[in-house]
This record gives sequence, C-alpha cells and structure tokens, in this order.
Amino acid sequence: MTVTHCYSQQDSTKMAAYADLSLKDLLNVKIVSASKKAELLFDAPLSASVITREDIRRAGSTSIMEALRLVPGMIVREQSNGNYDIHLRGMDNVPPNAPFDITSNTTTLVMIDNRPVYNYLRGGTFWETLPIDLNDVEKIEVVRGPAAALYGPNAVNGVINIITRQATKDGLYLVANMQQGSNLTYVNNISAGYRFNKKLNIIASGNYQARDRTQLSYFEFNRNRAFEYPSYFLNFQGDTIHNIDQRYPDKAMSMDKYAGNLFVNYEPAEKTKFNISMGAQRSTVQRVSTENEATPLSTASSSTHYADLRATVKSFTAQLSYNGGTQATDADPGRKYDFSITNANLEYNFSKGNFSIKPGLSYSTAIYDDRKYSDLVLKNGLFNARGNIITKSASIRAEYKLLNNRLRLVAGFASNTFNHPDSTYISYQLATTYKISKKHLLRAVYSRAPRSSNIFDSYVTKTVAIFPESNNRYVREGLEGDANLKLLTADMFEAGYRGNITKKWDIDVEVFDIRARNYTTPVLSRAYTELNGADTIDVWPIRATNLPAILHQRGFTVSLTWSGKKLQAKPFITWQHTTAKNYAPYINSADAPAPYAAQANIYSGMGSTTSIKSTPALFGGASVNYALLPKLNLNMTAYYYSSQTYYHVSNIIFNDGVRGIDTIKAKLILNASVSYMPAKGLHFFCSGKNLLGNQSREFFHTDAVPFMLLAGINYEF
Repeated sequence: MTVTHCYSQQDSTKMAAYADLSLKDLLNVKIVSASKKAELLFDAPLSASVITREDIRRAGSTSIMEALRLVPGMIVREQSNGNYDIHLRGMDNVPPNAPFDITSNTTTLVMIDNRPVYNYLRGGTFWETLPIDLNDVEKIEVVRGPAAALYGPNAVNGVINIITRQATKDGLYLVANMQQGSNLTYVNNISAGYRFNKKLNIIASGNYQARDRTQLSYFEFNRNRAFEYPSYFLNFQGDTIHNIDQRYPDKAMSMDKYAGNLFVNYEPAEKTKFNISMGAQRSTVQRVSTENEATPLSTASSSTHYADLRATVKSFTAQLSYNGGTQATDADPGRKYDFSITNANLEYNFSKGNFSIKPGLSYSTAIYDDRKYSDLVLKNGLFNARGNIITKSASIRAEYKLLNNRLRLVAGFASNTFNHPDSTYISYQLATTYKISKKHLLRAVYSRAPRSSNIFDSYVTKTVAIFPESNNRYVREGLEGDANLKLLTADMFEAGYRGNITKKWDIDVEVFDIRARNYTTPVLSRAYTELNGADTIDVWPIRATNLPAILHQRGFTVSLTWSGKKLQAKPFITWQHTTAKNYAPYINSADAPAPYAAQANIYSGMGSTTSIKSTPALFGGASVNYALLPKLNLNMTAYYYSSQTYYHVSNIIFNDGVRGIDTIKAKLILNASVSYMPAKGLHFFCSGKNLLGNQSREFFHTDAVPFMLLAGINYEF
C-alpha cells in the first residue's frame, strides 16, 4: 500500500535548510518512510537512512542510482556507464544459476513521492525509466528490511522513497545542473517554476542523459569470450544469430534518455493539500537482460508517461497514480509490450494523546500485453499474452507511547489479496523503541512481507526450440507460466542502537536476521503430447516453479558520523552471510523427461545447507566533506565490496564448470569532487571517478569501469 504525504509550508521551509545541515544534524531530519509518519530519523523504529540533495551535489553524483552508494546497506554495481545493479543488504543472484531478471533486485520497492515505480514484468525496477533526475530530488529515504505492512507487497527487502523538491520562496524558482565528462557523458537538468504565495507553487523540469560505453566488445556465453564488433553470435543451442546491427543499432551507446515533469502543489486551507505531478520519459540503454541468450548486454528501450494525485483533507489522505507506456527488453523483434499500472489508496489518521491509529485501503492493477508484437501461433514473443496482476489490500497501523514517551510501540498489519495466486497473504510489522536518554535509543522489529506475482511467471507461453525426433514426430521446448505459484515471502528480526558517543561522534548499529522462501525459476517439468494434424509433438515444458530452497541471511551494519567545524565524515560497513537450505543447482523437476537424470533435480538438495557466494560478504563506504575555504569545498567518497562469484543459468545449460560462472574481484572505488562557489547559489565543480584506476568489471561479464573525469555547473536562483 502506498501512503500519501503532502508537505506543508512548514515542511517546505525545513527542506530548504537541508543544504546547511551537517552529517550529524541529519539525525534530526524528519523521515516519513520508516513508519508512515513524520518523525526524527533518530527516533525511527526501523533501520533507515537519508541522503539530501546537498549530499548528492557535494559528492558529484551523476545519477540517483550512483547516489545510492552513499547509503549504508546498499550494494550498487555498474553494468555499463550509468546503468547499475542495485540491492539492499544483498540476497542478489538468488537463486544462483537462474536468469538475470530473476536474480535482480525484485524485492525492493522504489517510490517517487510514495508512488510505486515497480515493474511487474518480472519484478524490480527499470532505473533508467525514472522520469525524474538529480534536479528533482530533495532527499532520498531508504528503509532496510521488510515493510509490506506499511507499503504493500514488494517491499520485501526494503523501501527507497525519492522525495521531490518544492519551491520554498515566493517568486521565481530556477535550478540548473550540467555535467560533462569522459566517455561522452552528458548529464543535464533544468527546473523552472514560480511560487505565487504560500498556497500555490508550480515547477516544470526536464532532464537529459547521454553516455557512451567504456568498451565496444560483447561477451558471449557460448564461446566464453568477448568479441569486438562481432558479426554474429551463437546462442545457448549453438544457433547463429546474424541480426547484430538490429539488436545493437548503436554499439557505443550506454544510455540515452530524456524526460519532462510538471509538479503542482496547492494548499487552499489549513490541513487541506493537493499535490499533482505528471510527466513522460523516453530511454534507450545497454544493460543486462534475461531475454538475450547470446550475451549479457541488451538494448532496452522505454517510452512511458505518468500522473499522480496526492491529497490530504484533515485526517484523510488519498493517492491515485497511473503509469503506462511501451517497453522493449531487447531490440530483437517480439521483445516489446504495452503496460498500464494504476494504484489507489485511502487512509484515515486518528490520534488521541499518546495513541494513534491509521486504517487504510488500497487497490492496484498492472496490465501487460505483448500480443500485437508477437506471433501467437509460433509464440515467439516475450510472453504472448495479456496479463493482469491485481492486488487488494486492507491495512491498519497503530502506535502507543508510554513511560513518559520513552517507550514506543508500533504495529502494522495488512491483508493482501491477489488474483494470482487467488489467495490472501498477511504481512505485519511489530516494532518498539526505548529511549534510554535523549542521546541513546534501542530498537527492535519483527516483520513479514510477501512479494506479488509477476506477469512472466504467471502468463508466459513461449516456444523456445523445436527439433525433429523421428518421422512426423517433433519435440517442442516451451516456457509455461503458473498462476498458482506461492509468493516469495521474507521474515526478519532486527535489533538496533543509535547513540551520541561524544560531542562529535554518533553511531548507528543494526543486527538483522532474514529468512526468505518461495523463490521461483523456470524448471523442466513432466512432458506431455500434442497432436497437430499428422504430426505428433512431444512438449517439454519449462514451467515457472517454486524452489524448495530457504534463504537465510544474517549480518550487521555499523554507521559512524563524525562532525567537526570544517570536516565531516561518515564511514559505514555491512557484513552479511547468506546460506540456502534445500538448494540444488539444477533446473529439472523430479519427473523431467530423459536424458535428464532423476536425481539431478531441484529436490535433490533436501536437507543440505549451501553457502551463497554470489553476494559480497562485506560492503560499505564512506563520505568525507572538508570546507577548505568558505567558498571552496572538497568531498571524497569511497565504496567497497568484497569478492563474489556469480552463477548464471548458462552454468547449468553448458554444465562444464567454466561457462556461466564469473568471479567478481573485490573492489575499492574512490571518488573526489571539488566545488567552488563564486556567488551565492552558483557552484562550479570537477569530479574524478574511480581515482585508483581499477577497471575490473562489477557485474557478470559486463563493461569495465575506468577512471572518469567530469566537470559541471550547478545554479540555484
């Protein structure tokens, strides 16, 4: 369930002051994503972090995706220039030996002003399709851990809520940000608006990004090597793919995207607010995609539009949003679909004394249709169907404070009813905080969250290959969906401490234990026979199937903040260990057709425990800001992850112990940005990325990440 939060004039004034906050002062920033109410970050009952637009500007970040490296608990790895694989706490490449989209981060809910931007094709977020960019961001709130009781399905591993800017002073509003640098990287943003009075302000924004790749070669699964300007590819079956120029019309391009937005904020009376936003984007990128059976990178394109209405009338809040358009996961014909997503919710907030309660209702529908782009006889499209994922939810959140407000009890429950599967899942969140003193707080939470089904798993009916078996007899391998799959569900226990150790040092510690089950992957299942005229077809179905594996992740995150007069530093580190119980590295069912051995199936690992090596055990970073002079500022950021080994589905297909396996080396990424402010509101800056020059790839056989130099200007009127 989404939550409506419309900012008042007082909130807007506080937002304008974020630029002057020290890292330590950020603990006193109000956050709304942790418990669906405005509260100090220090008091939040969940693990949460905030990065402001000033943090992003000082770090010289070129995108919202890159800025997430400033957040504790985030794994952010670059696939190609500007395109990232993003995870909260890990559990990436889960289950191992699965297609890319299944192992991407389908368990984190990304929102813009509480509007979900979840993609229901396979789940997760297509980051390049976000219509907003750096200029539009006021702050980014990140909540780590299951939060479906507050925000509905898909907030399984956490929530990333991007809060947009508002005009805070009467009159003209103008913000421009432009960066250019290595690999023909262009990042341009401009926003203009007008604040008529305390009741009404309007902002229009536009953004454009263009980036070239850092290399021109493509790695091929079959021959297990990279080819520069290839004339053909071999797919999994060894078939030759010749339409390379069609699949990759611009081999040097990494990203080309532009978007426009309109934001209208109207507050006609006290406790009555309306926020309207709308916009559109077009993007083309080369990033990792499952649909490509030759090489990791595909040319994905998207043309979408959205509208969002948020309203608060006294104690009632409501939100109605729409997002739709056309997307293609690969430039190969038949990989395109139209989609339309509508979300609506209504909540009522009642409070009296130390007690508050907030019941709510929500409804969402996600329609995906690729029939006009595919041959429904040959079934050569992406999923060859019109699918609809419907979710109906009823929720309630309650809070009670006692012991002179030192003890706080928070509970949230939600009943989520789905059309696929036709059942109801309960999510909940039980949290408590105890404030030992004004400087020390203990917290604990236990929560459960389900992920919704997706279009591909529920509806796909696709021919993979047809080959002759004998006269008038053929074998057809085909992908098949299952609308009755159990939904991935995660349970988490977390405990934490926030405290002010000394006048300059603050600490935030969180310990977490997460168990997740009902992962899915395509599995070769029992064969059956079809008749087609005089021909007999033995169908080998590769059906979406629940795996018996249970994932268990344990770990901790430590964040420190040191705040001096001119120097501020924030180091943070996460350690985690993930295991899988009952996991077997096969994609066959127990009754798969010969020649697949009965023992080599998804159930052959029952009772075993396997350590998951595909997610880094140690990751984190640091940000250091030093005011050299009143007008001259130096910012340095570091980001680190330990080594990991990625297992792709081609590991099982080729089964030679070499292909489909890639060891990602440990990497330290050091960035620096110097900015000079000759006049109020005007900043010139120069940024260096990957100063250590470590060009090792960060994802499965994708592009190298070299040193980059960028320069730019930021102006605010």
